[in-house]
Amino acid sequence: MMTREDLKALLDTLATQRDELIVRAHLARLEAQDDWRQLEQQLEHLHAKAAQAAEVTGDTGRDVLAAARLMGEEIARGYERLRKTL
Repeated sequence: MMTREDLKALLDTLATQRDELIVRAHLARLEAQDDWRQLEQQLEHLHAKAAQAAEVTGDTGRDVLAAARLMGEEIARGYERLRKTL
């Protein structure tokens, strides 16, 4: 049978767990915002690379396109990481 002390201990434990989860959720949100800002900067850079690639030809153009593709794949992985955490 549960006593008043047992109930109080349970409520205290639940309050502690709740507070810890609130802090963890807040920190995760801040981290996700930082990740989002970084991905947005990378996407802007990719747009610039795409514009540059449109202007060059030959080996240089292929190099720029390859770098842009790698950057795009990195951004996609970053978006997927964020999607999994949300």
